[in-house]
Amino acid sequence: MNSHLTRRRFLTQSAGLAAATVLGPNLLLRGQETAGRRLNLAVIGAFGKGEVDTGKVALAHNIVALVDVDSKRLESAGKALSKKYTDAGREVPQAPRLFADFRKMFDQMAGGIDGVIVSTPDHTHFPAAMWAIKNKKHVCVQKPLCNTIWEIRELHQAAKQAGVVTQMGNQGRTMEGQRVAKEWIDQGAIGTLQEIRLWTNRPIWPQGALVKSAVEKPATLEWDLWLATEAEEPYFEFDLPPGAAKGKQVHPFNWRGWWQFGSGALGDMGCHLMDAAFSILGQQIPVKIEVESSKVTDLTAPVWTRLTYHFAATDKHGPLKVTWHDGVGDDGKPNKPERDERLPKAAFDKSTSGMMFIGSEGVLFDEESYCANPVIYPEERFADVKKSVADGRIKKTEPRSSAPDNPQGEWANCILNGGTPSSNFDYAAPLTEFVSLGNLAIRSGQTIQWDAKAMRVTNNDAANQFIKRASYRPGWL
Repeated sequence: MNSHLTRRRFLTQSAGLAAATVLGPNLLLRGQETAGRRLNLAVIGAFGKGEVDTGKVALAHNIVALVDVDSKRLESAGKALSKKYTDAGREVPQAPRLFADFRKMFDQMAGGIDGVIVSTPDHTHFPAAMWAIKNKKHVCVQKPLCNTIWEIRELHQAAKQAGVVTQMGNQGRTMEGQRVAKEWIDQGAIGTLQEIRLWTNRPIWPQGALVKSAVEKPATLEWDLWLATEAEEPYFEFDLPPGAAKGKQVHPFNWRGWWQFGSGALGDMGCHLMDAAFSILGQQIPVKIEVESSKVTDLTAPVWTRLTYHFAATDKHGPLKVTWHDGVGDDGKPNKPERDERLPKAAFDKSTSGMMFIGSEGVLFDEESYCANPVIYPEERFADVKKSVADGRIKKTEPRSSAPDNPQGEWANCILNGGTPSSNFDYAAPLTEFVSLGNLAIRSGQTIQWDAKAMRVTNNDAANQFIKRASYRPGWL
């Protein structure tokens, strides 16, 4: 029997059971009739990933505003939204208002907006989401929540005080696979958990030693708005290492490798790949992170990284480490961890990104980034686990999402009907902090020891400069 098909069918059958706990209507909608009600939503960062995020809620709700700093991309996003309605056979609602500056959108439309989706480059997650929260709007922010730890905590605290419904766009958190992986491991499916190994093929954009060159900005781009809180500087492209193509521009995709705008491979994939580990480890924050990487500069992230996150012992496990590998090594080969001998080589070699949860009696493996389809090796062990699920020895303990693989839809459902989104900021903020601690180690180039209560590196004071941006341009916070 094909084990891959068996696994998918098994998870599909499991997904039909249980639903997220309903905690009552959100305070900001209490007393209103919610049956059949459509939310009025604004999307900041309307094209690219923003278009995907809009598509998750567009047919069930009203998109009343689109914001993008590139007029060409903004126009394309508006056309794509109209086409989505037409293709679905839904009457096209009134066209959303279009803005280049989200601040003006809030000034002009705050009274007509229920919630805001933020799908911009990392450095603008914080100001855009803070403007939404200060206007008492529910907010869904793409991963990573922010790209500094200070911003993560400030945003989390502001949202709690405002009482708004929050969500981060790490879709794996809504999927069935992550739930069953935790249930299996918690209930002994792989014996005692000993180690977790994670890897990704990111970066797939330029990183390493890059040199800025000022060039004329695209005619459609409002560069000053794109910079947002960052200090004013000329629009630029950058030179790549010898032998590579020249003249890569930072907008719209190649910003990820620049510390001021993005957060490297960790920022792109950490909130996906580390999500299941964070959940299974009881939402712990590591106490120490060791690092090895290619060259790091003050401006850019490295081409490859190896990190070891150390976690203190709990009543469920002893001291435990989570390793992270990204990029392509100096030898030109994918930078991947050592394969557990119980995991078939063919499956491991095929996986460009993935995870191994290594236990005393087996290894739980997922060949992708979201823990959507976990499998256990040896296969005989997995067969026993499936029998244990079928006869009730392994029980369902995790609440299920009301909108699997749709964090935006889940968020909207919770706004209207009550309940807690799977990756609300109480969960997403410490997850993103766990991820971001790796970048503190990378940027400092040394092992760091982390005091979460004090929000401080205790053994390397130089690393603390990266907890918060050095400055914020006036008018954005």
